[in-house]
Amino acid sequence: MFFASLRIRLNLLIALILVGGFLATNIISYQVSKGTLRTSILDHELPLSSNNVYSEIQRDLLQPIFVSSQMATNSFLRDWVLEGEREPERMTRYLLGIRDKYNAFTSYFISAKTNRYYHFTGPSRVVSESDPADGWFFRARDLKEPYEVNVDTNVEQGSTITIFINYRVLDYGGNFIGIAGVGLGLDSVGKTIAAYQKSFRRSIYFIEDNGQIRLHSNDVSKGADNIHALEGIGSLADELLSKERGSYTYERGGETFLLTTRYLPELKWHLLIELSERQATAGLRRSFLYNIGIGTVVIIITMLLIGYTIGLFQARLEEMATTDKLTGLGNRQVFESGMRQAMARYRRTQEPFSLIMIDLDNFKRINDTHGHVVGDRVIKKFADLAGGLVRETDIICRWGGEEFVILAPACTRDDALLLAEKIRTAAGQAIFVAANPEYRLTLSAGITQAEDRDSEDTVLVRADKALYQAKEKGRNCCVVD
Repeated sequence: MFFASLRIRLNLLIALILVGGFLATNIISYQVSKGTLRTSILDHELPLSSNNVYSEIQRDLLQPIFVSSQMATNSFLRDWVLEGEREPERMTRYLLGIRDKYNAFTSYFISAKTNRYYHFTGPSRVVSESDPADGWFFRARDLKEPYEVNVDTNVEQGSTITIFINYRVLDYGGNFIGIAGVGLGLDSVGKTIAAYQKSFRRSIYFIEDNGQIRLHSNDVSKGADNIHALEGIGSLADELLSKERGSYTYERGGETFLLTTRYLPELKWHLLIELSERQATAGLRRSFLYNIGIGTVVIIITMLLIGYTIGLFQARLEEMATTDKLTGLGNRQVFESGMRQAMARYRRTQEPFSLIMIDLDNFKRINDTHGHVVGDRVIKKFADLAGGLVRETDIICRWGGEEFVILAPACTRDDALLLAEKIRTAAGQAIFVAANPEYRLTLSAGITQAEDRDSEDTVLVRADKALYQAKEKGRNCCVVD
């Protein structure tokens, strides 16, 4: 009875320790994960969403810019201006044709000689340097760049907000004769932010330098048309509007929000992307509650799982012992095991297999020029690239440093040469050093096929010899022994 009581007390003590440790671990883990997730969202996810929205806007602007450039160099338009702007209906037909052909929101031309504003609906008005609303024309007239992107009200079409592409038109002698262009309605940008709001559950704002809200993806503004008047953001408005990029957290309605901002020079707007922290961490909270809910069950079966857990740790240790830490590929131990099996299978079935040895050319220059961190990234990216090109049955390992080896079962030397060339070509086309996109990685490869009298060592020696010959030939090539 004493031992039974002792066992009960011991079990209770272990249970209390497990429950206390379980709760403490989960609470701490939840808080750490929450902080890590917040950092990840602010540093990566929201800026990535910002980049994606910006890319969509730039893509939307590509065609209008191209169309405007075509208008600025169109011989009909220039000849019509140089001939005295006779028959304005010809210009109206031209502008209408441009609008219809490219499905533009608007198309227009303003003459530098007469200051006449020609619209696709007909001659509209005369712009004046004394009218502030026409200041954009005289500013664009003096630009050094060929065009500008301008967001303004479209007087000719109900004063709607329009993104104008103002392209300077020069005569055949290089003299300024006017501004031509097309306009992009904000509805297309609105569709972009609506799609992102639906897909990624982020609130998106486009803000002018003075804080005026031009576009937003939901109704959080509650009638406010300036971010200075918005709860939470308002206290940060001056700071975020003064910077090109930034990440912020703030409270609104008792809830924490995460915000990233970037300046869009093409539109002269600030792009704000906002995400509720509660929404972002909903999965974490559910996971935390589930963990607590099943804690009792976990404690009951913990002792039964000890053996299983040890097995998992053993498997993990074996993986660590056979996996190259940098690349995730197999190491020499994996290769030697695969080589032994391949030789045994070859002697038994005479099924051919080939060996490819690869060395990245002049790799020391990368380390010397860009540092070992960049060098490690290049090795990792090459490993990913090569790993994606080999077959599932092939064994690719890091042999050491910048050397790799591929064991290809059921593969002749000719097929192995094709594989090596495919890897060499793909590597030569990829960008490995972000700081130097022009840099192209080259490699040398030695290829051999197992023969009847071969041992594991002789196959390796022959592949290594072929690799040496590839380097002697000037590198960036594959040699078959």
